[in-house]
Amino acid sequence: MFLTKMPTPPSSQLHQLVSRLPQPLHQLLGRPATNLVLPDNIVCFQRTSARDLNRPRRGRALHHRFVLMCALRTTVTVCVDDQNIRLRAGEGLLVFPFQFHHYTQPDREELSWLFVTFELAEADALAALRYRPFELTPELRALAAELVASYETERTAELPVLLLALLLARLRRLKAVAHPAPGAPAPVPGLMMRVNQLAQRSGVSPGIKEIARALGISPSHLRARFKASCGVSIGRHLRRLRLEQACGLLRLGPQRVSEIAETCGFSSIYSFSRAFRMAYGVSPLTYRHSGRAAPGRAKRANRA
Repeated sequence: MFLTKMPTPPSSQLHQLVSRLPQPLHQLLGRPATNLVLPDNIVCFQRTSARDLNRPRRGRALHHRFVLMCALRTTVTVCVDDQNIRLRAGEGLLVFPFQFHHYTQPDREELSWLFVTFELAEADALAALRYRPFELTPELRALAAELVASYETERTAELPVLLLALLLARLRRLKAVAHPAPGAPAPVPGLMMRVNQLAQRSGVSPGIKEIARALGISPSHLRARFKASCGVSIGRHLRRLRLEQACGLLRLGPQRVSEIAETCGFSSIYSFSRAFRMAYGVSPLTYRHSGRAAPGRAKRANRA
């Protein structure tokens, strides 16, 4: 994988920039720092063939991490929730936690895609990037190259964390890439996205009745519509959302397993442990301890 790095600005350009700096009125009073929330538990990896994009398991992936994908070579359709986004070579996309996604219709089998998955305690600042592809500008490519280089060589996580935070700050300033289909209407929020938003917005995991009431339809109508449009029962979908929420709490939160089970809407710690083991192959405690012992390693449930 190769990312072109921008050349260092010439000294004449730096001289011009410095010459425009004003003299401070108060040399000890600078610009205050805002409340920075830094990404954590960063994993960088690549995909070189289209058949590997849907690894490690077939079907639609969903997890509690952010997935930043950069299509360096080969165009592929990324299906996020119920939207199909044609991600072209030279573009990127940010997939948010608890979003189903998979990949279809590659232009060719060989490709070069960079993936950066990470956790972030506060996602509101990135909300404008949801479902919005962006151009991989020379500045972004240079930052991505530095991020990958530091990820491969640094023994500590400080520099990759800061570089990814800077890259995300750059992304928030970009305009989205428009991909209008001929004669196609503007996309509208789909049912799965609305259900996901309701599930994430609530302090406790909502049930089907609560979601149906918020959408203004009956529970039976919601079940039928969700199954028809999303290909899976809403009960199974909500259960998977609760399990992915539990993964995030196990990794990042100080709560006991019994408290996490209650927060995520399970009737008992036994039903929670049984469902968790069936989904991920390990117990909640094993998942927590393995995640904290090796925070830099990619987990099977965390990859795109």
